[in-house]
Amino acid sequence: MILEYHPAVQGDFNQALDHYERAGGRHLADRFEDEFWRCIAAIKVGPTSFPFYQKSERFRRVRLKSFPYVVVYRENAATIRVTILQHEKRRPSFGLGRR
Repeated sequence: MILEYHPAVQGDFNQALDHYERAGGRHLADRFEDEFWRCIAAIKVGPTSFPFYQKSERFRRVRLKSFPYVVVYRENAATIRVTILQHEKRRPSFGLGRR
């Protein structure tokens, strides 16, 4: 299965990395990055094993274990598209209009 990223996910990711680097240094930012990539690997292995996001039947989510972020994605027959990297305190509808 092909994994794709919405172009705005890079901005979401960079913003989070910058925040953790300012807040706790490079080590904290590296921990965030490692955890993000572990979530991506888990999505690739079992995309249907994660719950739907909110009341959607298209979007699923994976929570990072140590950081208040969720990775929101959708799956179709040929691809998995990561749509949002979202802080849990952000409004729930953030980014759902992304295609």
